[in-house]
Amino acid sequence: MSIAIEQGDTELTFTQFLNAPRELMFKVFSEPEHVKQWWGPQGWMMPVCTIDFRPGGTWLYCIRNAEGEEHWAKATYREIVFPARIVFTDNMVDAGGSPIEGFPPRRVSVTFDGVDGKTRLKVHVQLESAADLKKLVDMGFVRHFPETLQHLEQILNSVK
Repeated sequence: MSIAIEQGDTELTFTQFLNAPRELMFKVFSEPEHVKQWWGPQGWMMPVCTIDFRPGGTWLYCIRNAEGEEHWAKATYREIVFPARIVFTDNMVDAGGSPIEGFPPRRVSVTFDGVDGKTRLKVHVQLESAADLKKLVDMGFVRHFPETLQHLEQILNSVK
């Protein structure tokens, strides 16, 4: 599997071709029972995933590793266009859903382009500043997000 990663001054873009129609890709990004199966890097699971999938709705989730370390995040959906695009803002939060100081918020645009029965998945992550992008990179995001996309590819066959 190949994931192309582009980095600008304040943005990251991950592009991957997946052997699934874009309607299915949209489904695995929007339904909690599917998202729980693949979201998170290697060695992490998602014990909490609530999704109110509509513009203005939220997605609250927690990923946990085998040692019990947890990371919580809350996203607010900005735009949903079936089956082409999902746009949301994403923030690191505490277990109560309150933003954690010092973690930069991200605007994420996910696009699903159909290409001969397959999907070109693009995840574009926009930050407010180069300093915020550096924080995200230093946290390991560029290293770990491709692992999340690998999990997505692995579960697609079970969803079909």
